[in-house]
Amino acid sequence: MGKYFSDVVDKAIEDLYYCCDNDKAAAAADALLLAAKEDDGDACYILSRCFSGSCYSWEYHPFEENEAAAYAMLHQAISLGSAAAVLGALRMDMLTPELREIMPFESIKEAWDVIYEKAENGCAFCQYMIGNTYYFLDIIEIEDQKESNFANKRAWNEWKRLQIKQCLPWFEKAFSGGMILAGRNYGQYYQYGRGEYIPPEPGKEVPILRQGAEWGYPEWMYAYAHYLAYTEDNDKEALPWALKAAEAGHLWSWHIIGDIYWNGKAVERNLPYALECYEKTAGYGNDSYACRQLGRLYFHGWGTEADYARAVQWLERDEESEYVKYDLLGICYLLGRGCRQNPARGKAFLEKSQDSPYKSYGLGMMYAEGIGVRENIEKGVEYLKAAGNYEPAMEALKHYKKSLFGVWRRK
Repeated sequence: MGKYFSDVVDKAIEDLYYCCDNDKAAAAADALLLAAKEDDGDACYILSRCFSGSCYSWEYHPFEENEAAAYAMLHQAISLGSAAAVLGALRMDMLTPELREIMPFESIKEAWDVIYEKAENGCAFCQYMIGNTYYFLDIIEIEDQKESNFANKRAWNEWKRLQIKQCLPWFEKAFSGGMILAGRNYGQYYQYGRGEYIPPEPGKEVPILRQGAEWGYPEWMYAYAHYLAYTEDNDKEALPWALKAAEAGHLWSWHIIGDIYWNGKAVERNLPYALECYEKTAGYGNDSYACRQLGRLYFHGWGTEADYARAVQWLERDEESEYVKYDLLGICYLLGRGCRQNPARGKAFLEKSQDSPYKSYGLGMMYAEGIGVRENIEKGVEYLKAAGNYEPAMEALKHYKKSLFGVWRRK
């Protein structure tokens, strides 16, 4: 028997939550699967977390989200008496009447007491779980509290406020004890507050970011580098933290490094290297920002030869609704650059984008050349002029002139 759970589960928790090593994570999952087959309920619960998505482990762990498998493991874990699974199901709003019926506890509080004892004895994973019961106010259901138990609504809200505050020592213990995920809610408590109960205190999360970075947690080296680069505008201090995070496997850190070399404020500007950095993280498939930056570089030919096909490819992989990509995609589809020409789609993208020289250029070409709309050279010229010093717009304007009667025509 391990210190807190079984030997297998204790080791798995260390390898899944106290470090960021994909090989260890994969081996931990294999060991958990074998333990689950031997009816280790806590092993089933940790497996259910592995199947539940990146918010329940490190973002780069080699696990695919599988809702059905997660629920099956959770069901098995609760039926086998895993107190951690009961609290986990409560937190995920998955403690259904069916699961409550099969759990071998008289109440949720009984399961909470089991985890609380492990937390008191030093288990960082359990300290994190206890902290979450206060942070998210799951403690209301755990202690079977309700507003009618209090003199008035003010007293009820004050009780909730005090409960939320109790998360802090637990998150602090968990984070310092190696539970990397604990830093998320620990920092967000200060950065965003907790609704009407706890006001935000922006800036107080920064020491937590720095502390996690100094402890060598990749997620927090990235977060601290991000803060330094984009909030403090301090690329010089951000770069070494971003490099350390990237070397430790945090791929999003490469887009910070790419931006630093694009900006050229702390280092000599190097657009080809910036492009390499963005490709390292964009290729992973979930860094929309890096995809967008690559699209811009390939569209304009910055740091590489202009390649509209690659520009379209990367911009379309950007899954965020950032307006900066729509003007460039609009131009490509309107004019058939790097993709099959589709004026209707190009027009839709341009109209969706925010004002920019690229949007003005695209709309100018659309009206001046009658691409997908009735030709209106005068309107097109107005848009092309609005594009300012954007070179393609300036070049396009050379093809139109105003007649003696004030009518715009092609030269």
